[in-house]
Amino acid sequence: MIQMTSFQRSIIIGIILSDGWMQHRIRWNPKIGFKQSIKNFEYFWYVFIQLSSLCSNYPWLTKTIKRGKLFYALEFQTRQLRCIIEIYTLFYYESKIKVIKPELYDYLDYLALAHWIMGDGAKKNKGLTLCTDNFSYKEVVLLMNILKIKYDINTTMHKEKNKPRIYINDKELLKILPYIKPYFTKNFLYKIHL
Repeated sequence: MIQMTSFQRSIIIGIILSDGWMQHRIRWNPKIGFKQSIKNFEYFWYVFIQLSSLCSNYPWLTKTIKRGKLFYALEFQTRQLRCIIEIYTLFYYESKIKVIKPELYDYLDYLALAHWIMGDGAKKNKGLTLCTDNFSYKEVVLLMNILKIKYDINTTMHKEKNKPRIYINDKELLKILPYIKPYFTKNFLYKIHL
């Protein structure tokens, strides 16, 4: 039986908060999928290497046409594993829609936070925006509360295209910077202004 390490669990939490997804078919264990633009190869490959013991195949190249332009990306999926059920139940209800639950508080460590920022963080002014477009206003407030209670980070909610996003200013970002920076790949250091 394959088990995941706590290090792998934290990476998975971070990528599920951002660009990752999970699938769960009836009578099968869940699996994790992750996709990144080819320009983010360094980060994608780092995540794949860390999670490769949970996979049975190498990543593959995908093509997508958006707004008339051709985009290339890399994707991988894990095996369907029993050890992934814990994370699946943390993020998904029976409706197969990704949600945020209060239990995330116990899982969101600095490593998961770093991967969330690398995946969905965007440099904005002197701070950082977390693109939480796929979550409801209530879920975004829950995420903001987790950041405040667990890390003493004061955040604000901004709207972009009528979707809620979390903004962390530069002073608040400095509180967590020494703890998340060691987990960043070089190509994403610009997101935290380094």
